[in-house]
Amino acid sequence: MMLKRLSIVLIISLLTGCSSLLLKPESEWTVEEFYQKAKGEFDSGQWKMAIEYYEKLKANYPYGEHAEQAYLELAYAYHRYDEPLSAIRELDEFIRIYPRHPELAYAHYLKAVASDSLNRSWLDKYIADPAQRDAKSALEAYRAYQIVIQRFPDSPYALASQERLIILTNQLARREMHIANYYYKRGAYLAAANRATAVVEHYPRSQSAIPALRLMKSAYSKLGMEENARAAKVMLEANS
Repeated sequence: MMLKRLSIVLIISLLTGCSSLLLKPESEWTVEEFYQKAKGEFDSGQWKMAIEYYEKLKANYPYGEHAEQAYLELAYAYHRYDEPLSAIRELDEFIRIYPRHPELAYAHYLKAVASDSLNRSWLDKYIADPAQRDAKSALEAYRAYQIVIQRFPDSPYALASQERLIILTNQLARREMHIANYYYKRGAYLAAANRATAVVEHYPRSQSAIPALRLMKSAYSKLGMEENARAAKVMLEANS
């Protein structure tokens, strides 16, 4: 009987707390109440509502522990709501304001992931090879993952960043090769050679490095630049 009474009291208190928050005008909410509402929506995966209340929390209480946490959770909510640019904006501001925060590695990694999501869009199903997309977002993601690896090598995000970096390296190298082959087929051999050289210089461990050396050798031969062609051949034989 006592247990039943305690359960009833607990339920009533919870309902009272919820109803008081709903009845209370937002202009009178404390930072804890804004955070409670935002986190509740966040935990339920209601990203749009979570974003709305985290933004209100920041607007009304821009400083303090709750505001710090709001930046990271808001950025994640924006990422999940498919607004990567907004996520990146929040993370850039967080990194600037809290340069020694214990979650700095996570902030940089989430920024890399958000940048990476710009590289993957609804166009994916129409574009078979990601290398044919615009390189800007891929380069931004590439640099962001590099920062995680270089600055936080012992963090739990370093390995995931390294794995994604390998994929992006091959993607960017293939893109350069698409352009190099385009020039080559149209007789622009110097432009083709320059693009292929960029692959070898910037992405030497990519899957496109050997094809790039082959194209360099052929393009320089077409141009009559035999010394360059021989150098490309030597490199090709050394790496084959």
